[in-house]
This record gives sequence, C-alpha cells and structure tokens, in this order.
Amino acid sequence: MFHAGFTNSDGEGAPFRPLVLKTFLKGVIAVAVFSVFLEINPNTIVNYLIFLVLALSAAAALSFVKRQTIFSINDDGIHVKRMFQKANLIKFENIYDISVAQGMLAKRFNCGTVFLILKSGRGSVRIMGGGFAEKLEDVRDPNGVMEAVSSRLSPFGQPG
Repeated sequence: MFHAGFTNSDGEGAPFRPLVLKTFLKGVIAVAVFSVFLEINPNTIVNYLIFLVLALSAAAALSFVKRQTIFSINDDGIHVKRMFQKANLIKFENIYDISVAQGMLAKRFNCGTVFLILKSGRGSVRIMGGGFAEKLEDVRDPNGVMEAVSSRLSPFGQPG
C-alpha cells in the first residue's frame, strides 16, 4: 500500500492530489530573487508591499488551481481530472512507456512528475518525435506511482 493513497484494500484507487507546497515555494523564491534588484526606500515601500501581495496571491492562486487536479489508479486505468477540463481515462493498454522527472526541490519534497507516454490518443503534453504523453505533476512518491502503474503492465505495454 502506498502512503499517497494509490490503492485501498479493495484494489480500487483512492484519489490523490498534487503536492502544491513546492509550487508556492517556487513563487516565494522568485519574488525574493526579484526583490534583490528593486530599489526599496521609504517612498516606495507601499508599492513594494502591493507588489508582494499581488505576487504571493498569484502564487497561491496557481497552487490552488493545481491542487484541484485529482489522480487515481484503478483496475481500468488512470483517471485524471483537472480543473476546467473533462476527466481523462488513460487505459493501461494505451501506455507505451513511463518516466519520472524530479528537480532539486521535488527531490527535497519527495514529489515529481510522472510522464505516461501514450501509444495513441492525445495527452496533456506533446513529445519530441511525435506522439503525446499524459503528465501527472507534483505527485508524492513518483517512483511509487511508476511502480504501481508498471506492475499492471506486461513487458510489452499490455495489462499484466
């Protein structure tokens, strides 16, 4: 059993959501780096505070929208529901390959992006050489997710 709620005792996938603390932290780091180059004095402190509120609000809004994404791994495939988009079902037999990407912050937070390379159909990402992939962003324990999906596939990308 995975701590992120990939499966429950019935074998059905419990929904899980992206880890958004990393997204908000990236926004805070960007504001801090940008602030180094600003000339802040008593005459411009109000403008700087307005800038801080707007920038951090934008980072919080992006985190909120990202948090609305729901993933679940079930017997019939991987369900992906993003805000303002219809639900997408990726069937295991349509998965050609799986890869994981983790940056420095993602490794620190034990999250990452899982790319599901598709045999056919449209995913959320176009890949080099043609074709599409579905991307599961900021998933907790991305290697565990990859193992959970891989365990349902045969060596030739068919359900196992």
